[in-house]
Amino acid sequence: MPTFSFLTKQEICNKKYDVESIKMILSSFLTNKLKISLSQSKVQYYIDSNFSFIIRFITECIDKIATTEHYLSYSEINNFNKNRIYRLIIKQSKFEQVINNLKVLEDKDIKFCKTDLQKRAYVIGAFLSGGSISDISKPFYHLEIRSTNPKFLRLVQEILINWKLSPILLKRKYNSVLYLKRSTEVSDFLKHIGAIENMSLLEDTIISRDFNNQLHRLNNLDVSNISKSTKASDLQTKMIKAILKSQKYKEQKDKFKNFCLLRLNNPTASITELSNLYQKTYKTKITRSGINHFVIKLKNIYQKVAK
Repeated sequence: MPTFSFLTKQEICNKKYDVESIKMILSSFLTNKLKISLSQSKVQYYIDSNFSFIIRFITECIDKIATTEHYLSYSEINNFNKNRIYRLIIKQSKFEQVINNLKVLEDKDIKFCKTDLQKRAYVIGAFLSGGSISDISKPFYHLEIRSTNPKFLRLVQEILINWKLSPILLKRKYNSVLYLKRSTEVSDFLKHIGAIENMSLLEDTIISRDFNNQLHRLNNLDVSNISKSTKASDLQTKMIKAILKSQKYKEQKDKFKNFCLLRLNNPTASITELSNLYQKTYKTKITRSGINHFVIKLKNIYQKVAK
């Protein structure tokens, strides 16, 4: 089953972008993902990804802004994680000009992204190149973007802060990681990069989980209240049985005696139910407070009789 990260990246890659956005996506993606190799004394550039659709998307983006010599390859399926690595290999000829124009190998700051559209495109490239989102079926949400280039992530961080998000940048072994942890911020991130379908899926999941959690809490509260009510009823029944033959009980008014008999005949009834039963049985209106008053009186009589 495709992961949420897979679905989000697939949605992004299926969208159409103008040339200006394509350049920014490529600038960001290549800054984070481009590698250089030497083959037969010739320089080659290559990009690896676990997703074939990302390699296809990046290839199409490059083709829209330049003519280059490139070809695709892929590895055997890894027995450990069952993944296959897809690779785009680009020959040096004409591609260096693309790299220079996109400032791939240069350190950049927030001024590099002049418009909101450019900022959005730059973050899209960052997410496609090193982003992931935790399984949204689990209760904790986590979005992160990884890179071996901390300066690259600082620029992405500045853009996210500009979007009123709270990204945290830290070092993790050989990589730097930029991450968001709050579900609302993950949702806002998806909205900013245009992954609206998956933003809706995330929010539906959050709403559903919150509803189920609330329902679970209410059920637990009901069980707890029933348990307390049952214990209270059992105690009242015990006290009534203990005072029935006492002189103190015989001295009480009929209203109190009626309550005691009603409780004995309805040992599991709640205070509210007793109030309704009292009115129905004796044609006399009595509130919950009135029933509670009888309960307090019952405890006082029991304490005196039990001495």
